Amino acid sequence: MKILLLGTGDAGKSTFARQLAHMNGMMSQAHVVTFIPDLRMNALGGAQQVLDAASQWDGLLPPELKILRDKLKDSNDLTPELATSINGLLKNNLIMELLNTRGDQMQLQGGVDGVKYYFTHSQRFAAADFIPTFDDILKARRKTSGVVETVFEHENISFTLVDVGGQRSERKKWLNCFSTVTAVIYLTAINEYDMLLEEDANTNRLVESLKLWKALTSSEFFIKTPFILFLNKSDLFKQKLDKVLLSEVFQEWDDYANTPGVSKLEPFEQGWRFLAKLYEKHFAGTSFYAHVTCAIDPKSCAKVWESVRGEMVRRALGECRL
Repeated sequence: MKILLLGTGDAGKSTFARQLAHMNGMMSQAHVVTFIPDLRMNALGGAQQVLDAASQWDGLLPPELKILRDKLKDSNDLTPELATSINGLLKNNLIMELLNTRGDQMQLQGGVDGVKYYFTHSQRFAAADFIPTFDDILKARRKTSGVVETVFEHENISFTLVDVGGQRSERKKWLNCFSTVTAVIYLTAINEYDMLLEEDANTNRLVESLKLWKALTSSEFFIKTPFILFLNKSDLFKQKLDKVLLSEVFQEWDDYANTPGVSKLEPFEQGWRFLAKLYEKHFAGTSFYAHVTCAIDPKSCAKVWESVRGEMVRRALGECRL
């Protein structure tokens, strides 16, 4: 069975692929160590992004932060000295206030939680004997370029998971993957409903995802292909709902909120069901079903994967009349 992982950039496609690789014993030590340079660069890049943003918004950086910013611009190596300084940003009131109040506006690679994780563990990343943990691997930000295939066997069925880059510049490569597809798993980061694209600061990320979803599901390549929608990063979505109301972003919210029964739901369920309806409205294919997911949660991914795998097997057996 061949499964395509599609979606816009930062939706969590690669993280989900890493979860499946780990679950099925595909995460070799040789593969684990390839994340060392990524994590070190995540710490360096995250700190530089935050300090640049702080300089733009606050105007005058304290002298010690100016020195650190200049050092980061000239460095491609996470030294123990730099790691200690980066870790110290967690105790800086200016930096933490900016992260907590304007973090999403910074368009941070890995998001606010990811950057805080890199800062927290920067000294460990810089150690000469550093070996990434599985949590590190899940948090690592590595932009997917081209096509990455993961082949594994689960309960005597062979699966090929095809992960492709979600940035606009990468999408022209997708056509090469469209043949003989069993299903498409489409991921969208629902916490990004108020954020702009990394490659286009004028386009809302969720709006871009909806447009791509409609284009893919109406494609002649997928006329009979089932789509599985992952409403991903549900943990971050739940945290954000109190800070940024969906009504501030989507005009459709008022009509939805007045639907019978909606007011009785918890805010989190109201929110994800609203977004699921938006994707349903933009769906142009034959069939799809949705899951609320958190790709960094192994238990959640295992549960969702069992459901997805079971549905694909039942569908395949039905088509074969077995």
